[in-house]
Amino acid sequence: MKLSLSDAIAQISSHIIPLETVETVPLMKAFGRISATPILARFSVPPFPISLRDGKVVPFSALPLASLEGLASISTGGRVPENTACIIENETLHTCDPTQVVPDSSFIKAQGEDIVAGECLVQKGQKIGPFDITNLASQGMQTLRVIKEARIAYVGIGDELIDVQESPKAGHIYNSNAYTMAARGEMMGARTATITHTSDTPEAIMATLASLQNADVIVTSGGMSAQDAMHSLLGSGPLRTLFKGVAMAPAGLTALSFLGTVPVVHLPGLPMSSLLGFEVIGAALIRKLYGMDEAQGLISTFTASPIKAHPYSQSIVPGFFDGSAFHPKHIAAGMINVLNRCNGFILTDTNRPLERGEAVTFRSFLAWS
Repeated sequence: MKLSLSDAIAQISSHIIPLETVETVPLMKAFGRISATPILARFSVPPFPISLRDGKVVPFSALPLASLEGLASISTGGRVPENTACIIENETLHTCDPTQVVPDSSFIKAQGEDIVAGECLVQKGQKIGPFDITNLASQGMQTLRVIKEARIAYVGIGDELIDVQESPKAGHIYNSNAYTMAARGEMMGARTATITHTSDTPEAIMATLASLQNADVIVTSGGMSAQDAMHSLLGSGPLRTLFKGVAMAPAGLTALSFLGTVPVVHLPGLPMSSLLGFEVIGAALIRKLYGMDEAQGLISTFTASPIKAHPYSQSIVPGFFDGSAFHPKHIAAGMINVLNRCNGFILTDTNRPLERGEAVTFRSFLAWS
């Protein structure tokens, strides 16, 4: 009997040990890495009120104005004196009626308007993005403490597979699943240890897996049908199977085992099953390696069209969120050219179809998970 998706995620949470090694890296090397600590602002930005225009400073003590004579000049970015009522920009000086000038903060940027001293700029476990770099650079932070990168090895299983460096061969297909999952793993903050493939025999599979035990995680794709070698290896042998089969569609033939202390995620070989299985199970495992249990960046929306229910499994439904509604895309397990037209997916409940306009939770491909 297949494990429920929630139970599979719970098994990952309880059996995967987070990475503990912490590294100190230069600011730009921290881009895309996972912060090992909360990063707090050292000081406010701006550190004092500044002018947003070149112009004249009007103090409260000068109001009401009779003329513009004698007003001090200020440049963009200049420190605004205390008790400033307003700034008159140079472009409007020739048309300004001094008797109509009133207090106005439009051209004054307040102290701490962007960042307040002590504010948390990056959470522990957060992937550091380009605009986090903006804030960190504004604080003069030269180095950051980040978690060791999770190194994942990707293995395609099947006698028909060839690598992208090889010339096309009759009856063979390229190992595209592994390359796609590796690219998504990189987006999630993991690094690719290697991409390879192996024949669908117990001996070849175990030899390949054994050679990859220096990776933090191994992800396989293929060989999960009942007659295949990988499927039989999960029932006996050196692999310690945690679960075998998850009640989700596609990717129901997903498993998790351990080779020694190395977790091995086993996904089906059909592209849509493999790639969407990685989005759910692979992403949950990567999050756990970085000390996070919950998915981030979830968006509450509604579906723009009806969605059928699977009678026994939760459905992983890819599609496009346009900012107001989720538009599901039709998929089949063997399809390959669909996800490039999607920006995320939803998970449905078992046995319950969705009508147009029903509330759903959208999970973006561009979010950390």
